[in-house]
Amino acid sequence: MTERKFNIPLIIMSAAALGLWFFGLPGESIVLAVITIIASVKLRGRYLIKIPIALSILAILISTAFLTFMIMHESRGISSTDYWLMRLIFGRMK
Repeated sequence: MTERKFNIPLIIMSAAALGLWFFGLPGESIVLAVITIIASVKLRGRYLIKIPIALSILAILISTAFLTFMIMHESRGISSTDYWLMRLIFGRMK
């Protein structure tokens, strides 16, 4: 019987996805969390993947909520951010 270990780089990547959300980068957080989930699923035979998957799903949920909040504010014209994704979607700030 082989003993599976934690994959520290995957845990760090999922924690970084949470950190990106905290610093106001929800688009990058979602992308990093999805990459972490894909890598975790590929390595599920050799490593324990519950922690990176849980942190990545949490990062996706929080980042999606934050991005929705930003889009709602931008569409109402009360945005106070110059986030590149909002500029790409809505154009220049008024």
